[in-house]
Amino acid sequence: MVHARSLKGIPFVGNPDTRQKPFAEIGRTGSVDDPGQMLKGWTGWAARGLEDAVSKGVITPEAAVGTYVTSQAALLQVLAERRKSVAIISAEGTDYDGQTGFWSGTGFLVGSNLLLTNHHVLNSMEVAKTAKVEFNYEISPESLLAGDGRAPQATQTFAIDPSRLFITSPTEGGLDYTFVWIEDVAAEAYGSIAMERAFFTVSKGESAFIIHHPDGQPKQVSLDDTDILSIDANVIHYSSDTMKGSSGAPVFDRRGRLIALHHASRAEKVKLPDGGSTDTVNEGIKIAAIALDLEMRMRKGGSDASFAETVLKSIKGSDTMSGFFGGLGRRIDAAVLGPEAVVDTYRGSDQDVDVGFWNIEWLANRYDQPAKLDGAAKVISDLSLDMWGLAEISPPAVEALVRRIQTIYGDRYECAFSEPAASESKQSTALIWKSSSLTGERVEWPEAIEKLLHQRSDDPDLAVEAINGKIFDRYPGLFRFKTVKPLPAYEFFVVPLHLKAMDEGSLRRRLAARILARAVEQISLETKLDIILGGDMNAPLARGDFTAISDANFNVLGAEDEEDGAFTYVKSPKSAIDNVFLSPSMRQTVGTADYFIVAKDRTMPNYLEISDHHPVAVRLSLSKRGVTSGLRDPKYLDAIIDALIEQRTQPAKKRRKANA
Repeated sequence: MVHARSLKGIPFVGNPDTRQKPFAEIGRTGSVDDPGQMLKGWTGWAARGLEDAVSKGVITPEAAVGTYVTSQAALLQVLAERRKSVAIISAEGTDYDGQTGFWSGTGFLVGSNLLLTNHHVLNSMEVAKTAKVEFNYEISPESLLAGDGRAPQATQTFAIDPSRLFITSPTEGGLDYTFVWIEDVAAEAYGSIAMERAFFTVSKGESAFIIHHPDGQPKQVSLDDTDILSIDANVIHYSSDTMKGSSGAPVFDRRGRLIALHHASRAEKVKLPDGGSTDTVNEGIKIAAIALDLEMRMRKGGSDASFAETVLKSIKGSDTMSGFFGGLGRRIDAAVLGPEAVVDTYRGSDQDVDVGFWNIEWLANRYDQPAKLDGAAKVISDLSLDMWGLAEISPPAVEALVRRIQTIYGDRYECAFSEPAASESKQSTALIWKSSSLTGERVEWPEAIEKLLHQRSDDPDLAVEAINGKIFDRYPGLFRFKTVKPLPAYEFFVVPLHLKAMDEGSLRRRLAARILARAVEQISLETKLDIILGGDMNAPLARGDFTAISDANFNVLGAEDEEDGAFTYVKSPKSAIDNVFLSPSMRQTVGTADYFIVAKDRTMPNYLEISDHHPVAVRLSLSKRGVTSGLRDPKYLDAIIDALIEQRTQPAKKRRKANA
């Protein structure tokens, strides 16, 4: 193994400042209400538990040397597994700074055909074509125990092909990353390290562990003096030991999660949390920042767009600070790239409203169970939508949920209920919304529509179906919302729905759909406002139960529509029972973001532990508006509804006489 020359002068993306609060450069314009509390919510469990233990006298602070920072023993196994995916890269040619020579760095597998490293390690397709990527270049456990430091023998080299995928961000003025195609047998043999968009990953004073090839040496891990010194939107600064050749290494937190791509070091004297100091500061690029940069490249088009889309499919999770949809649909200056564009994207939460619907199964009367309540709070916090339509809830359950979200994560939601007096034993629907984005209230339906919402499909005077029950077993409330500055002025209605199950008669759903379509038509004509219907429909769109809504020129979004770029399920749906219906003026033009924004391949891990229903979400871009189309009127369902109205308005005796 050659000893490559040092690539000197790698610039930092951000200046480390241990006195500055995390994410100060974003200010109060991000998607979360309290970034400091959100960070504590996602990372502060161990510290909070320690404070409780100290206050109760279970442990004494003197037992800790400096800052009390430990990790679970399982971290050793996690890092041991993930080390296999780390490789040494040997390259030659013209480097990022225009000099000719050879050098080495580190890279790691992040997918079946994806290798991630720094731009200054693989700065061009020409360099990548001749680069050598070796795995298993490390001292064996037996040699380590025996004190035998001889170079390992059994390395394995795999081919990389930049013509199949190569996307890079410059070292100077960029985020200093490169993704390149590598043959899939590499991941089969050594596994890969999952990438996540998570924004709130670590706090100052926690640890950053690095697995790397310093100075071209066999693989090593930095475990001592690993303090995280500062954090901002793009980077993490830490004191973990590295050398030249460490560039392109993965940076892990104390749970073993990948949080950053190591890329640079510089001489700077900084105090450490334990009272000591360091003369060197290291910098890693956050995976969340890389994901946002890739999204911008994909939207801008050009030669990088398809490569960026391919890489994004391997990045999971959501970026809480920018919301579930990240930078999708946000208008950022095309001339601005890299770190500045990432910060501008986080600040761009005044351009859109994110709306979701979720059936939180059994929360209505199980909100006293910590796992249920905290799990729901975690999902809602992580997806960071402006509004949620919730089903299978009760007023006290929602109030408890809203309090829990604010206590743990700092986001402030208001709530309103379709049935404010509903008991815990009754499944109902509700809306919650961020007070920093919206103001809202429950409003009354038009009188004629209100009567229909309480009608039964088994009315003997109708004689249309034997299956009994209300058309709307869960009353659908009507809610009116206005945006809050600095969002553009926008006003709209939302109706959260939970219709009856599939095996209880499709006519009830078809009648419900037509009643809603007629109600929306009336409200739209009177108010000229958009209306969103969403929630648990309990039937696939293919059954045809909701054609009345689609025939009214609503944009009907379901499982199939997700693939067309207008809508998203969190994870792949099992069935199309959860849908969103948007009134005719809310349209998407193919190839542009007129109203709906796609977020393909987004996931929220473990939400199925809370409910087997899938959250669904749509981003409303407030930059453009569609054009309202005419509404069509299905005669068959209208005839039934007209009969319902007539029956409700006739006196009982006259009704019976007419039917005799």
